[in-house]
Amino acid sequence: MLRKSLTLIGCAAALYTAQAQTGGLDAKLKVAYQRFAAQENLRYASVGFLVQDENGKTIFASGEQTGLAPASCLKIVTAATALDKLGTGYRFATQLQHSGSLTNGVLQGDLLVDGSGDPTMGSWRFSQQPDNAFFEQVLTMLRQKGINRITGDVVGSNTRFGTQPVPNGWIYADMGNYYGAGSWALNYRENQFDLSFNTSGAAGSKTSSSRSSMATGYDSIYSFVTVGAAGSGDNSIIYAAPYSYTAYVNGTLGRQSAPFRISGSLPFGELTLLEQLKQYLQANGIEVGGAPRPALYYLLRQTTPPKATGSLGTYQSVGLDSTVYWFMQKSINLYGEALIRHLAMADGKPAETDAGAALVREYWAARGIDRHALKPQDGSGLSPQNRVTAQALVQVLQYARKQPWFSTYLHAFPLIHNIKMKSGTIGGAKGYTGYVQDKSGKQYSFALLVNNYSGNASAVVNDMFALLDTIVNN
Repeated sequence: MLRKSLTLIGCAAALYTAQAQTGGLDAKLKVAYQRFAAQENLRYASVGFLVQDENGKTIFASGEQTGLAPASCLKIVTAATALDKLGTGYRFATQLQHSGSLTNGVLQGDLLVDGSGDPTMGSWRFSQQPDNAFFEQVLTMLRQKGINRITGDVVGSNTRFGTQPVPNGWIYADMGNYYGAGSWALNYRENQFDLSFNTSGAAGSKTSSSRSSMATGYDSIYSFVTVGAAGSGDNSIIYAAPYSYTAYVNGTLGRQSAPFRISGSLPFGELTLLEQLKQYLQANGIEVGGAPRPALYYLLRQTTPPKATGSLGTYQSVGLDSTVYWFMQKSINLYGEALIRHLAMADGKPAETDAGAALVREYWAARGIDRHALKPQDGSGLSPQNRVTAQALVQVLQYARKQPWFSTYLHAFPLIHNIKMKSGTIGGAKGYTGYVQDKSGKQYSFALLVNNYSGNASAVVNDMFALLDTIVNN
């Protein structure tokens, strides 16, 4: 009897698979998803998966209304919000002003730098703009006014960004690393620095390290890093936090003959920018008598920055199209945090993460996405407290299809496994969302989120790719 039952089950499964192979994409996805969900590493996982065609017809859905941690998949929402509200050509503006008076080439007052959160200032990524463009333009502005000496300070004059440069909910193990960099009204070189390690010794031995790029703000960086097995890669963590003076590096780095470089976050990006600006001006013949004074200096003293008495000009960033491109391609968390803080400021609200996250939520609620389906806590997805449904992500993707900025948006998506999609990775969570087409050229929007998987991440990724290949090979 048992043999007969097993035979019937086997025949039914074979018949169902045969029907799926000859049926439409919906049937094929149903079979592929059942295979995917049955994997042992997903036994205790939560999965959200939704596929829609370009007309909004649902092809497959499972768990699409479950709120899950999206990790960096949240970036597609931040990017779409910024493009829709600001436009592809939008540029961050940094106002240069001065206090006091000008007399015979001497500024009897302060140089005021009023930032708006530009995350690209000093970045090395943009071919259309050198990384020292801001410094060069400030120097030109001062020379055009005939200024060769500043008696006062170099001041970060925008206090609207408050005192908290990282979102609530970010964890300590992230903040000291480059991907956990804080966001200020003024940022410099993506608020990142590099450390170089000698890992040519035997596995288990202690490494020696040096600062291979500027690490302004840290008095001490202590390393407890040891050499890992060859090919084991970067398994280190930099422990630090905004405004801290000390950083600690733990973990292992794979054995190799060449220097092994890792990147950390600067503890105070705005102060670093002002310090570097002062040094640049002095190196180019403009004497600066005072000190760098970030906005925090005035906030702590409950005073206001010096009042502007004259304007020097405005520095503008690269266009938003370029900013969004690198934001998505390299998944730069700083760009996401700067964008939602700037969006809040541009909307007349405090330039703070909570205000920006609330704005994003309300913005999409007005476009049909349930407030309970989109609950961002930051702009990048790094917070483990973010919750988004697969359905909400697909709704954003479908909305974007109909907008004049869609080509810019689509161009920004990385090409992963030959699919234009954004990935997301955070502890125990993996996600992909974007646009995919089948063999006939038919387009689909999708979101696939997996939370609380077990075992190796690469196994989950391979299974996710196999599921998505069902569409590609249709």
